[in-house]
Amino acid sequence: MKQRLIIFLILNGLFILLWIGYLFSVQILGTHNFDHIIEIRQNPSKSIIIPKRGNIYDRDQNLLVSSVKYYQVDIDVEAILKYCERNKESDRSEIFGHVARIIAANSPLSKDHVLDRINSSNKSVFISEEISEIQLYQIDNEFKRLKIPGLISNFSKTKRTYPQGKLGSNFLGMIDDNREDLENETIYTVQGISGLEATFDEYLRGKYGWQETIHDANNNRIPFLFLKEKSPINGYSLILTIDNDCQEILEESLAEGLKKYKAKNAIGIIMDPYTGAIMAMSGINEYDDDRTSNELRSSADLPVSFMFEPGSTLKPFTALLALEKNIYTPTDEIDCRDYHIKYRDEERVIKDDHKFKFLNFKDIIAYSSNVGISKIVDKIGSEALYERLIALGYGHKTGSNIAGEASGLFRKVKDWQGFSLHSISFGQEISVTALQLANSYCAIANQGLVMQPYLVQKVVDENGTVIDEHKAKVLRRISDKKSLETLKSFLKSAVDYGTATGTKFDYLEVAGKTGTAEKSFAGKSGYQKEKYTSVFAGFFPVEEPRYVIAVIYDEPDYSSYSYYASLSTVPTFKKIVTRLVNLPDSDVIVEIKEKEKDFIFAPAVIGLTRQEAENTLNKKGISYEIVERNPNGIVINQFPKPNAAFDKKESVIVILDTAEKDEVVDVFDYAMPNLKGMTLRKAIALANKKNIRLVVDGSGSIFSQSIPPGTKIKFGERCVIKAR
Repeated sequence: MKQRLIIFLILNGLFILLWIGYLFSVQILGTHNFDHIIEIRQNPSKSIIIPKRGNIYDRDQNLLVSSVKYYQVDIDVEAILKYCERNKESDRSEIFGHVARIIAANSPLSKDHVLDRINSSNKSVFISEEISEIQLYQIDNEFKRLKIPGLISNFSKTKRTYPQGKLGSNFLGMIDDNREDLENETIYTVQGISGLEATFDEYLRGKYGWQETIHDANNNRIPFLFLKEKSPINGYSLILTIDNDCQEILEESLAEGLKKYKAKNAIGIIMDPYTGAIMAMSGINEYDDDRTSNELRSSADLPVSFMFEPGSTLKPFTALLALEKNIYTPTDEIDCRDYHIKYRDEERVIKDDHKFKFLNFKDIIAYSSNVGISKIVDKIGSEALYERLIALGYGHKTGSNIAGEASGLFRKVKDWQGFSLHSISFGQEISVTALQLANSYCAIANQGLVMQPYLVQKVVDENGTVIDEHKAKVLRRISDKKSLETLKSFLKSAVDYGTATGTKFDYLEVAGKTGTAEKSFAGKSGYQKEKYTSVFAGFFPVEEPRYVIAVIYDEPDYSSYSYYASLSTVPTFKKIVTRLVNLPDSDVIVEIKEKEKDFIFAPAVIGLTRQEAENTLNKKGISYEIVERNPNGIVINQFPKPNAAFDKKESVIVILDTAEKDEVVDVFDYAMPNLKGMTLRKAIALANKKNIRLVVDGSGSIFSQSIPPGTKIKFGERCVIKAR
């Protein structure tokens, strides 16, 4: 027995030694030449890892544009059938039912549709290529939990998402995606083709990564440790100068005016005069309601591309030169009767729509006299006027780096004709963009500094680290403080008693200038009959301007006299200003409140039906205007915003659209922030943004609040805070 054990151990030992030697020769020495067989059975490849395209935010980091990855999902029916064969207790129809239920629960697909697909073949079947990343994650988890095989997923595409809907469509732009074949490798690429997506594509797109992979003959991945990998670098994000609230106000006001005045295009821009930051800009076409989101995002950005004759909005710059050169004082009277001028054998008579005899210099701007400004420019001369308009930015791009920006049309002074000096002085024979016009009015508002307009203030990585930042840039100074202050008073007089009285407020000083310009023929001389461009550019408050706004209507209705700026762009400008100062966090409203006007708080009507909204407003004695996008819809927006303070004399604007009541997000629910430890100033600013009405007891730092942090609150909820 002992001898048998010894022989068994010896034989086993010899076998083990022989096996070790064999494995050593196979794996280390390679004497059996198995490498070739291994290479045949292994499938090496390199998979491309798609980076995430950067987001786009407004100035307060509200998300405007983001990206979602979508995947193609296939089901390997053969793998499921083999699984059922191995596991006799698993029923094929039951497993198919689980698969259909899981996919239907985590995608827009119906259960019946998925069942039809997987019952159509015994091989691999295509299910969808529109499964988002989060949906795929949920589907994959369910498959693993139930131990169901056969789920195959591959990256399909990237889609841009727009949490704010169509807001800012023109300047945000769009992307185009395609697949490129490089040496039998298909690479998915995304490229910005319009707007900011195109201009800042290099920042937004990121850098591709890659990963080496090896699969066996059954296409299962072999987890070798020596495989190399390069992680993708996600795209950088843009933080814009755009203010969501301002943009919303501008777009709503222009859309309302476009329909009311039956114009072809409505264009507007809001700027910060001291920095050149564009706070809002929009261009709306009469056919935009019939266009898809992609069509809007790929269409021309009208505030920087549409060119028009500015008309009388150019007169203040002619007047400024006369003030600087002390040619006239504000009270000097000028003969404003018809002005006959001759050039060679031609005679031209310059007239005013409203006949004047004599006007002082200030009133020539207030009442917009073509005759008066023509006589003034005679003493200024062509060279001085040309150089000033060039210095203001006319005739060349502003340097804003906005895709599609036009330079305008402004001939060199050597190409001016006999009557050009007078025509240009009141805004003819020159074409400008809304951005150029607004930026030149910024120079009046900010004491003579021509700024470089900009739309992107920061480029940041996914950790918030600043990669690039735009600083306010002064291009040049164009005048002196004394002349500019006098010109401001001229523009204020246009609002107080001149051509722009429709934008006068009891509690706010506004300055601006109207322009009603005939439309010239494209490519030839002369002007079209009954076709005009109506323009108004202005700023407020006059003493320390916070906003510069330009509003333009292209070909407003002639029959209703809407082509007069005083009857179209002026009332639109006033509505924009009213809504801006009524924003909950507006710093202008603080100054207004101090003037002891009759202010009330706007009730919340968002989400209500028309009848419910009207009942709410009528009970409080508040006047209102209904903007009907769909008369059977509900209130999707309102101006002023809920709980914003506004003058009782003003109307609440209520916007009806097609959303169903149960689809509206409950905009009234907020979480109460933690105000403890904050200064009163900081707490009040935060409360204004959250629409919370604070009752303050004491001064200094806050140590107590009546509503605990995290508690759900409603618009306008009252919270008592104590400070010491």
